[in-house]
Amino acid sequence: MIKEKVVCSKEELRALQRDSVVLDWHDRRKSRQKVKTRMGRVLCIALPRGTVLYDGDLLYKDEKMYIAVEAKSELQIVVVPANMEEAATVAYELGNRHLPLCILKDRIKTPLNKHVEELLKRYSIGYEIVEEPFEPFNSGAHHGHSHC
Repeated sequence: MIKEKVVCSKEELRALQRDSVVLDWHDRRKSRQKVKTRMGRVLCIALPRGTVLYDGDLLYKDEKMYIAVEAKSELQIVVVPANMEEAATVAYELGNRHLPLCILKDRIKTPLNKHVEELLKRYSIGYEIVEEPFEPFNSGAHHGHSHC
């Protein structure tokens, strides 16, 4: 994709009324769905298959208002591996189960799952539960559309 111009700026958005749809990680991967915004507007989403919505993406914009995606906070298991072996074990076990992962510099996150908790206890791997938006690992690829 070649970007030839900036579609809109943050300053432009500040002048408009903001509405949003709050979606968990699973719903942000759905290409077809009917949702309700925070202000009660009904919005039908029909995106190309494989499109993933990210926090802050704009779904609609006109001269008066815009509708943005808001990533819902959800319970997650966070592992801060003690060493490389622990990191590899966690990544392998979760990947082998086809579970979504968020791999950061010093931690691995996945949505809360009792089977994962049992697995971590079996391996004596420490973890904590947090509540925040979940962004799964996407092999370094990012979406190709603009936030505006």
